[in-house]
Parts: sequence; C-alpha cells; structure tokens
Amino acid sequence: MNNAFNRVFRPCRLCFLAIPLVSYSGVAASAEGAKRQLEEVIVTATKRSESLRDIPASIAHFDGSTLEEQGKLNLADYLQETPGVVVNNAAPGIMRISIRGIGVDNSPDATIPSAVGILIGDTSFTDPYIGNITPDLSAFDLASVEVLKGPQGTVFGGAALSGAVRYVLEAPHTEGFELKAFTQFSDVEHGGEAFTSGVAANIPLYEDKLALRLGLVSREYPGLYDNRRSGENDVNDGGGDQVRAILRWLPTDKLDIKLTYLEQDYSVDDGVFIADNREERSLDDFLLKQPNSHEFSLTSLELRYDFDRFSIMSLSSLTTKDRHSFADISATFFSPPPGAPEATAIFSTSSHSSEAISQELRFQSTGDWWVDWIAGVYSYDYEMYFDIYINTVAQDRATGGLGDITSLLPIGIPSLTRESSLLYAFNDATATEEAVFFDFTKTLWGSLHLSVGARYYETVVKGGYDGVGVLARAANNGQKVDIFKEIVENGVSPRYSIKYDVAENLSVYAQAAKGFRFGGIQTIPANEADGVPETYKSDKLWNYELGLRSAWLDNTFQFDAAIFKIDYKDPQIQQKTQTSNLAFKNNVGSAESTGYEVSLRWLTPIDGLAITFDGGEVDSHTSEAFVDSTGNTIAAGTQMPGAAESQFSATASYFNDIFDVNYNVYLSYSYIGKNFGDLAQTEPVNDFATLNGGISLSVDSWSFRPQLSINVTNIRDETAPIGGGSRDLPTGEVQSIYIFNAPRTINARLSIEF
Repeated sequence: MNNAFNRVFRPCRLCFLAIPLVSYSGVAASAEGAKRQLEEVIVTATKRSESLRDIPASIAHFDGSTLEEQGKLNLADYLQETPGVVVNNAAPGIMRISIRGIGVDNSPDATIPSAVGILIGDTSFTDPYIGNITPDLSAFDLASVEVLKGPQGTVFGGAALSGAVRYVLEAPHTEGFELKAFTQFSDVEHGGEAFTSGVAANIPLYEDKLALRLGLVSREYPGLYDNRRSGENDVNDGGGDQVRAILRWLPTDKLDIKLTYLEQDYSVDDGVFIADNREERSLDDFLLKQPNSHEFSLTSLELRYDFDRFSIMSLSSLTTKDRHSFADISATFFSPPPGAPEATAIFSTSSHSSEAISQELRFQSTGDWWVDWIAGVYSYDYEMYFDIYINTVAQDRATGGLGDITSLLPIGIPSLTRESSLLYAFNDATATEEAVFFDFTKTLWGSLHLSVGARYYETVVKGGYDGVGVLARAANNGQKVDIFKEIVENGVSPRYSIKYDVAENLSVYAQAAKGFRFGGIQTIPANEADGVPETYKSDKLWNYELGLRSAWLDNTFQFDAAIFKIDYKDPQIQQKTQTSNLAFKNNVGSAESTGYEVSLRWLTPIDGLAITFDGGEVDSHTSEAFVDSTGNTIAAGTQMPGAAESQFSATASYFNDIFDVNYNVYLSYSYIGKNFGDLAQTEPVNDFATLNGGISLSVDSWSFRPQLSINVTNIRDETAPIGGGSRDLPTGEVQSIYIFNAPRTINARLSIEF
C-alpha cells in the first residue's frame, strides 16, 4: 500500500508546489458582495433534492455551464478526470465505462450490457440484454452531470450494477424569455477540423403557468484515423444533430407537469476507430469503407402533485435506439495482400434496434414526519431485435444478396444468400423488471442519521435466436440454429447507511449497498465442447464504504475522503468459442475491489484563485481462478479490465475582471494509471497524463453577454491506447488492436445569451 500511496501522492505534491498545475471543477464563490465561500451543490441523484454534502455516498458533480466554458463536448472528456472511473471512448455512441474497477470487458465492441447505468433524468438508457448505444449529450443547455459511484440497485434497479452517470436537463421556467447560442471550432493535431453549433430558448407561453424550452445542437466529429491501404487520412469524420424540447405546465401551485422529448443521431461514411500499431492512428487491413449510423430518442411525461405532507410523482418514459453498421472483417479470415481487389473482402453488416417503456409511481414525504421516506413501484418492458449478416463480397454479389455492399440494412436477403453465407442470424428478445422499493431516513438527536432502503425485483428475459450459414452450422453440428429460452430471476437490493455530524462542518458516514445486472439468453448456439451455456445469470455485488466530509476556514476549504470494498459474485464475461470464434457470455468466478478516493476544494486567500484535487486508487482483481474458453487459466489476483491502479486530477483557476471584462484562466493536470481491456491482459492501456488549459472572456454588462473561450486539451499531445484487444489471424497469430486517446485539440468557442 505504501508504494501505491507514493505512486498517487508523490506527483500530487509536485502539483501543489506548482499551483498553475492544478485547476477548478465546480468551484465557485457566493454572490458578488457576499462572503466568499464554496457554493452549495444540490443534486437529485437519490430522487430527492439534497445538498451533495448531506448524502452518505460518493457522488461527483459537473456543472453544465462550467463544462460549456471549458469546451467539453464528449462525456469522456470529463469522466476520465474522475478517480475510480475509466472510460474507453472508441467512437460517438460506442463507449465502455467502468467504476471502481467493476467491468470484465472494457472493449468497445463488447456485447455485454454496461455495468454502469446511463440515465437522462430518472430514465435509464442502459440496455439490459446487450451492449448498445451510449448517449453522449452535449453540455450546451445542460444543468449538470452526476456520477454516482457504487451500486444503485435500490434506486435504479438493474440499470446500475457498479454506478451510474446521470444527465440533468435544464428545465423550463416561467420567469422570462431567454435565448442563447454558441459555435465552437475544433482543430485536432494529426486529425481533422470540425464545427459544433447550438441554439436554445426558454419561452414563457402563458403567464406563470406554461413554459417551453427548446434546444438544437448540430455537431461535426473530426476524423482521427488514417487508412494506409487507400492513402486516405482522417477517414472517420462524421456528424449528427441533437434536439431537445421540454414543455412544463403548472396548472396549480401543487401540480407540476413536464413533457420531455430528446433525440440524437450520428452517421459516418467510414467508421474506423482502431489501429494496428501503438505509434500512430492508422491501419491497412480494410478493403472496404465502413459506414455506420445510430440514433436514440427519449419521450417522457412527469407529473408531480404536492399534498400537505407528501407528494406523488409519476414518470412514464419511452426510449428507442437504432444502430446500423457495416464492417470489413477480412483480416479475421485472411491477410489481404497489397492490391487485393474489393471482391475478395469479407464483410459484416448488422442492424440493432430496441424500445423500452418504463413507469414509476413514487410517494415521498414532504411534511413533518417522524421519519423521511420514499416508496414506490416500478415497471420496465424492453424489446430488442438484432441481426447480422457475414459474407464475402463475391459470394454476396453472385447470389444477389445485398447488392450494394455499402447498404446498411440486410433487407430482403434471398434464402440462397442466407444459406450460402458465412452467417445470417437474428436475435429477438424481451426483458422486463417489476419492482417495489422504499427508503427511510431517521434523524436522532439532530446529528445521527440512519437510513435503510430496499428494492424487491423480478426480472424475466425471453430470447430467440435463429442462424444459418457456414459458421452457424459449424457451431451446431451441421444444423441450423433455432432456439428460444426464458430466464426468470428475483431478489432484493438493500441499502444501509449511517451518518454522524461530528461538528457543523464535519461528518462521517458508513454505507453498504447491493446491486445487480440482468441475466440473459445466449446469442449463439449452446455447445458443451466450447463451454457455451444456454443462459447466463445475473451478476451481483456488495459495496461497503466509509467516508468523511469536512469544511474548514469558514467553508473556503473542503476535504472529503472515502474508502471502499466491493465483493463481486458471478461476473458476466465475454468469451469466444474455439471452433468458430463466436462471442458468447458466461458467469465465471468472483472478484473483489478495494480502494480509496480523496477530494479537496480550496478558495485560496488570493482573491479569485481556486484549487481542486481529486485522487484515488483501485485494486480490483479476480478472487478465484478459472479456465476461459480458450483453455487459458485466469489466475486469482488477475487485474480486472478497466481498473486503473491510480488516478488523480488537479486544477487551478483564476477569476477576475478588468474594464468590465470578466476573465477566467485555468490549467489542469490529470493522470490515469495502467490497466487492461480484457482479463487475458492482451495489451496494457492508459498509463498517461494529460495537461489541459484555457481562458474565457465574458462581458456581463452587455445585453447579449458575449463569451469567448479558448481551450486546449492534451497540450503536450500525449498519445496512448485507452482501449484495445486482439483478434485471431488465419496464420495462427494474434494481432493486437488499439484505440487511442484524442490528440492535442484546440477549441475556440463563442457564445451569446439574452
């Protein structure tokens, strides 16, 4: 532990000696003219509006306006600066997140559902059956982002095994009309250029009863990867739009109705996001372009009615996701020689769509009760369809298959094409969760806070899989695949906590919480020789946490710390069959994770200078040995994927004004330690530091309040793989593949607000 401690805090001491190497995130002083203090942060992560410092749990909070000012466009840009959180961001919508080392496959193409829940408000976007699109909302007109560390099973059910990332949208208000807009130019070193623009308006419609908030963001994504075979650079440039509309109606003082619609899409003509070497973002394996597209939407209706002593809240949500992809997988079957014709290529095209309907009815105390309480019922219905078609270009053309191979959908494939292809398969599945939950908090003697909560749930997953073609028959003793299974599970996810206020600005807490993730049906034929089971069950974990929160120097200095231990049972892992190299899921062994996290916020005696530091360490490893599908023994003590041994982030910002011009200068330094993308530990990833900085100028006295920000990320242009894996080549060799962090990027942003 001493060596680990030194790895984290020796560089941190250097950061504090050189104040410019540390920065601000979420630090602000009180209103002008008032006493300088750290600002109180209110969150709704527990489905109550509470001060973050009153919650006995680890929560990171990012203010939307601060993210805008720093030019943050990607979720990964700020999550990677959060200790205990590891992000593998391959492409827009293709992201794997692990929290506190819980994740068994951090590769972006993993089909295992994420262990980390992604929520917009209280609506989950985490698919319970298969990995899918990860929403990556623009920070523009976003109220905040909350990162909840540890399982959230009591509050959010099977959507958040190891934690959750929660977007909080800016709500409409009736106080007056607002209009704001921005445009941002991004110039990427060794890559392309891109523009992102947006406009948002708050529109009162009727007195103080009705208001509408609209937002539109149009975004370009710069290309980062080169195709050495074709000689094209920055091939993966793409774009997409995001639309938000929220209508709020306050017919009485007691009733609040909010209707939300959100939609986001993305498309790219050549979605390459991997490299075959560690030195540069390039490869030469692809004979074909790889168009990809996806979109998702949210429609929700939220009603809240306040009685004298309690409130009732109803949330009805509909979410949809659609993804279409085309991939050149030739290198998996043969090594394309120089000048190989397009007709020799082997491709895969897939379509993935899902729809989920959720309903939550929640009751919550608001008046004078002997105990604060929340209770509710929850229902979730999910449908998913996935198909995949693998074939050679020549065979596809000869049998009249897809015709134009750049088509994204394998619509109308003739039977001959299906049977003669390498693989044609589809999967149809449904998943449901029914649950009741409660959470009680009792305060004794004004300083001791006891909480207990629990969620009883039942999940049902039904799946059908049909497959024909060479690979399907090879995995099923020469027969076509036609299976249908059902798995039913139930359980309880409890949460216990105790918090003691030692003094006015000093408290300690302890918490124990349980989480789970859906089990499911296999998406390839069961095969005893390959160790492929028909179904896999849910995995579960317990998180035990001790924490401290403190404020000093008249609330200008805050120091928080937490230590945790996680017991992880029956982890779901992705493996590949020996005979046909098809991916499947299985429960294997167990794991444990231990670590600590520290955080400080300091408004220094130098007026306008704020300093923050966040650091931590995670030791996440298997706790029992097992043999994987390839016959390799994974020893006890093997580091879990996505578990960075150490992380820290330090930031300093200076705020002041001159001649009515406000300026804010910041510099930040962050480090993420070495980890692996899979349990086989094929390739080490991460282990790099990032230096970011910027300046923002604004004029509040002008009617349109202009703001100009110049930000530079990865100033030193450090290049390191953030993800990777391997693929088996026909020669018998194993080829390593890599996904890299973003190179140095300059962002220039201009915004106005009326």
